[in-house]
Amino acid sequence: MKKFLITAVIAMGIASGTQAQIISSATVIPDANVLINLNNSGLDWVYAGPIGPNEWGPGNIQPATYRAAEGWRVATANEWAMRPLWTDFIVPGNPGGIVSPPAGYNNHAGYIFASEYWGNFYHVDINDYANGYVTDGVNGGPIGGVPETIYVRNTLVVPEPETYGMLIAGLGILAFLARRRKA
Repeated sequence: MKKFLITAVIAMGIASGTQAQIISSATVIPDANVLINLNNSGLDWVYAGPIGPNEWGPGNIQPATYRAAEGWRVATANEWAMRPLWTDFIVPGNPGGIVSPPAGYNNHAGYIFASEYWGNFYHVDINDYANGYVTDGVNGGPIGGVPETIYVRNTLVVPEPETYGMLIAGLGILAFLARRRKA
């Protein structure tokens, strides 16, 4: 009986995990898994997974709205026209030794992707992307035929620390001038 219960618990865990993200939306996607400000466009791109959003059922690859709190969304038509090439996702210096687009690639040291943050995959199929099978659920090919999924967001602008000092100094001067006018 004990063996049956252990087997049942393991089976339930496996079955429930098939529709869950490997890393929950409570964990922000690290910059290392994102193309930041691609070609100084003001846009970040994320390679979300090896199939279309919800192509094989809910949870396999979530739609962009799943991480809307981080700014992720589908691209406009103009943004989609400027989407990254598959080669843009190769880590600078090419430590993975990628020279042609392989299928089923899962090495974060050589390629930039975030499938674990969007669904229940640990890999992407770079060859599909290279052959033009890519979507965001709205743009690109139809959902079906196993296109890769990418999403976009506006680049998050974080001021440099020295900017804060200049801002505080500027506010101080304005406060001083305002105070002098009252006197």
